[in-house]
Amino acid sequence: MNDLFIELLQISLGNRDNLSRTPSMNEWTGLFKEAQRQAIIGVLLTGIEKLPKEQKPKKKLLLQWIALCQVVEQNNRLHLERARELTVLFNDDGFRSCVLKGIGISQLYPNPLRRQCGDIDLWVCGDRKSIMHNLCSHYTIGVVRWHHVDVHFFDDVQTEIHFNATWLFNPQHNKVLQTFLNSRMYDEMAEREIGFGYPTESFNAIYSLVHSFHHLLESGIGYRHIIDYYYIVKHLQKQDRDDVLAIIKGIGLNHFLQAMMFVLHEVCGMPQNELLYQPDDKEGRFLLKEIFDAGNFGHQRRDKKMRQNSFKRLYVMTKHYPSEMLWMIPWKLWHVGWRMTNKV
Repeated sequence: MNDLFIELLQISLGNRDNLSRTPSMNEWTGLFKEAQRQAIIGVLLTGIEKLPKEQKPKKKLLLQWIALCQVVEQNNRLHLERARELTVLFNDDGFRSCVLKGIGISQLYPNPLRRQCGDIDLWVCGDRKSIMHNLCSHYTIGVVRWHHVDVHFFDDVQTEIHFNATWLFNPQHNKVLQTFLNSRMYDEMAEREIGFGYPTESFNAIYSLVHSFHHLLESGIGYRHIIDYYYIVKHLQKQDRDDVLAIIKGIGLNHFLQAMMFVLHEVCGMPQNELLYQPDDKEGRFLLKEIFDAGNFGHQRRDKKMRQNSFKRLYVMTKHYPSEMLWMIPWKLWHVGWRMTNKV
C-alpha cells in the first residue's frame, strides 16, 4: 500500500501517469485513511481524477473522498476571507502583515483550495508591546509565547499572531536566522492581489524548511510539509538559489535540506536537476520513516515511544541533529523564564 500511496502522490504532482496496478478495495480504503492521516485528501483527489477509469476507486469511496475534499475547499474559502479581514484590521491600526504557511503557501499549488489548512498564522511588523496593547484592548488573548500569541478573532478560524516568524534552538544559528528574517520582514509583507500578503518563494525556502525541521524534532512531520516544500522548490527562481543555500548553510540546516531533497526525489518524483541540493540517502531514509510513522503533526504516531518530548525521541533526534537538540532544553528553560516575566 505504501508503494501505491507514493505512486498516487506522484500522479497528483504530475510526475507519473498511472498506478503500476489497480488497487483492491481494501487497498483503496487504506490509501483513503492514510490521505486523511497525512492531511492531503485534496491533493490526492487530483491524482485520482487523472487515473484511467479502471484504476479509480469504487463509486462509494470516491464520493466520500470528493465530499471530504469539498469540505477542505470550503474551509480554504473561509480562510481566504478571514485572512483578508485580518489584513485590513491590522492595516487600519498601522501594522503591516503577511500570512505564514497555510493559505499563503497554498497559493503555490496548482489548485490552492485543495491544500488542507489549519489555523491562520499572521506575521505582524511592529513593536511587540504596541501590538500586544492593541490586541489586549479588543480581543481575548490565549497563550503568549516568545514568537507568537494565540488570539480569538473569529469563532470559526483559529489565529496566531507572530512577532517573530520562527527560531532555532542553537543560539549561533538562531542569530543568523533572525538577522535574515528581520532583513526581509518589511518586503515580505507587501500585500498581494489576493487581498493579503504572503512570503516569496526565496523566503519560504528558508522559513518552511525551519518550520518543517521543528516538526521533525518535536511533534512530527507529514507529507503535507513535504508537498509544501516541493512546490516552493518548483517555484524558486534560479537566480535566488545560491543566496538561499548560503543562508541554509549558515543556520546549520544543510543536512536536513539534503534529507528533504531525498524525499522530494524518491517520493515526490522531482527530477534530479530540479533539486535545490544534493540528496543524502541515510538522512533521507530516516526522514521518510518519520513521515510515514508520524503523519500530520504526529497526532496518530505509530511508534508511541517516539511521541513528543519522550526520552527515546530526544535520544534519536540528538544522534541526527546534535547541534540543535543539545540546545533545546536550555532554550526551553529560558522560554519558561521569559513567559514568567512577560505575562499579559
